[in-house]
Amino acid sequence: MFPRWRPLVVPFARWHAGRAHVRPVAGVPLVVLPGVFDPELTKVGAWLAGVMAETVRPGERWLELGTGSGLVACAMARAGARVTATDLDPAAVRNARLNAAILGLPVEVREGDLFAAVADELRGDSAVAGSVTVVAPEASPRGAAGVWRPYSAVVANLPFWPGPTRDLPLGHAFSAGDDFVLLRRFAAEFPAYAPRALTVLSEAFAAFPQARAALGPHARLLRRSRFRGEWLDLFELTAADR
Repeated sequence: MFPRWRPLVVPFARWHAGRAHVRPVAGVPLVVLPGVFDPELTKVGAWLAGVMAETVRPGERWLELGTGSGLVACAMARAGARVTATDLDPAAVRNARLNAAILGLPVEVREGDLFAAVADELRGDSAVAGSVTVVAPEASPRGAAGVWRPYSAVVANLPFWPGPTRDLPLGHAFSAGDDFVLLRRFAAEFPAYAPRALTVLSEAFAAFPQARAALGPHARLLRRSRFRGEWLDLFELTAADR
């Protein structure tokens, strides 16, 4: 589907990325700075923000990857979760921090690729970003009662269009890389950080079956909803299945 849309998507995305926007998205008044992906460009971000506001519980510590403008992170923080958010793009990091500050939300935003920005928390140092002990339901390899992880759960609205970024505006927000390497890395790396992880895919894209397969055979469909005419699927992965 993407090749058919490309003549329209590329010039529109390039024009859109050069403008600042202020708009309510999923009940959150959001500022989107130039050069940062606008969650209203696709339906996925707005839908996920609403779902996560209903999903988190007060006091849980969540990690969001690829936060962009900070929409989902702010929605979770408004619902009472403790949130750390990361993004590869320095402009997105600045944007997410701005939105959290405007809304008065204690969201910590770090710059880095996927889990790289929070790798220091694997030391188990409780002084690092207020880490907490999460006891996973499965036994550790040494037979202990649980496995320490710094987060209650991870959520990511990752790009799921196949192929490299090439000349795409905001390419890192659109492209999952060759063979959906970004989705595969997410599925492989999250168990070190949380007992469960959530991510969303849209059935509107022709590569949906391949993107779904990249999450692995144990990814479970947690929620499927029709949102603004598009079917969106929320998948759950658990560390016990890895």
